[in-house]
Amino acid sequence: MSLTATVAVGLLFGTTAAHVVEGYAYRARAQAIAFYVAEFLAPRLTPEDFRLSPKHLRVQFEFALRTVVGRAGIQSATVWTPEGRVLYSSIPQPAGGSFPTSPALTQAIEGRVTWERLGRTPGTPAAPQRLEVFIPVMVKGSAGPVAVYDVVSTLSDLGPAIAQLRRSVWMSVVLGIVVLYGTLFSIVHRASRDLERQQANLREALVGTIRSLANAVDARDLATGNHSSCVAEYAADIARAMKLNAEGIREAEAAGFLHDLGKIGVPDSILTKPGPLTKREWIAVQHHSVVGYDILRPVPIPEGVKLAVRHSHERWDGTGYPDGLAGEEIPLLARVVAVADAYEALTTPRPYRAARPAQEAVEEIRRCSATQFDPRVVDAFLAVWPQWAERAKVGERFPGIAPLVRSEVGSAELRDWT
Repeated sequence: MSLTATVAVGLLFGTTAAHVVEGYAYRARAQAIAFYVAEFLAPRLTPEDFRLSPKHLRVQFEFALRTVVGRAGIQSATVWTPEGRVLYSSIPQPAGGSFPTSPALTQAIEGRVTWERLGRTPGTPAAPQRLEVFIPVMVKGSAGPVAVYDVVSTLSDLGPAIAQLRRSVWMSVVLGIVVLYGTLFSIVHRASRDLERQQANLREALVGTIRSLANAVDARDLATGNHSSCVAEYAADIARAMKLNAEGIREAEAAGFLHDLGKIGVPDSILTKPGPLTKREWIAVQHHSVVGYDILRPVPIPEGVKLAVRHSHERWDGTGYPDGLAGEEIPLLARVVAVADAYEALTTPRPYRAARPAQEAVEEIRRCSATQFDPRVVDAFLAVWPQWAERAKVGERFPGIAPLVRSEVGSAELRDWT
């Protein structure tokens, strides 16, 4: 969690906590006022007093309620009937009149103590805020309140207490943010280091597994030697020249290692056949990319690697296999592996033909740009292949000749599946 997120969470929590604390303080004050008023007036008024008409009640109510005003910070008192009529009010308004009821008064008429915060007294900007409390009057034998006390109390003594509570809350929040961020930073930092180590171990294990699979495939045809390793290195170089990120380069390398995994399902008699393939044999060869994809489907490696294995034999013009994808429909890593695989096949000897010199292989790939290969990938290949030629001069590669092999379907194809 970033510092910004931690602070944001802290501010949200602080605001919520301060609001809750303030609300609790007001609610507690309202309950205290309600209890005081009910207890104070209970022995002074009888249930019959609330059933009389306003003109008979005024003196008695004034006498009973006048004693409430001025106590416990109460500034005014009003008595309402359940119908919303005023029985008595210590402020100037006609008794017996009906007035619009507020939501808080409506809830009190239903039998609940409610309260509302009021602004400062008009004309006295320095005066404290006030609290209006609605107290239902309950009597035995009545299904609901027979009246509602409406008292307004000053908050002069509550304001400083609430301010102190808010300061305490925010101090606690700030301290909590510091402690929380420090704790989270320590936990995340430690977990991050552990995760990095685990990822490094997983990458090493994955690379080892991929290399083992590639070696197992290459071991079936000793003539191809380290074909998969070479394709992997070429694919990584091309991806790097295309400015792919580190993850894309690693995936291109992995796809190069695994692109011929499906050859496990191709009979040795086809893999090592020195001459042209029959139509049935060619179909079996074309199926190897699907076999490789199916083998990798449940393996926890990037989906881009799996798709590159399936589609590395697609052609830019849409005449490849297994799905006949064309242009940008072909996954990028598959297009990269296709060029790397073709160059390695052209410059490496096979039982059925010799190797072609590097320069001739380059010209062949250039000629197939925009038909068999993605032109953008070919451009990247042309930028890096001189490095491979230099390495070959010092014995790291052994260029030769790889002629075209004509299949029974009548089209010239690079026999790049070996």
